[in-house]
Amino acid sequence: MSEGTERKILELFRNIDARGWEPPRPFECMLETLEALPRGSKVVMLVPCEPRPLFRTLKANGFDYRCRFDPAGHFEVTVWHAADTLASSASLD
Repeated sequence: MSEGTERKILELFRNIDARGWEPPRPFECMLETLEALPRGSKVVMLVPCEPRPLFRTLKANGFDYRCRFDPAGHFEVTVWHAADTLASSASLD
């Protein structure tokens, strides 16, 4: 994979592993990351519990999300701009 392709992938998908973090650090980190999230990009955060307070904040600020439980024992939360057809139509699997 070329360096340009790797850079483009990193621009489109931002990953945050917050499994060992104490609240409210994951919540704050997600909001800070979303402030700079370009259209067509997503953020994937791994957290030890379902972040329900975050979901209300995401919707209120124009973001959509998908949350799924991973059998490894954590939740994977994927977030993108609600009006972003490119990001919402991209595969989440």
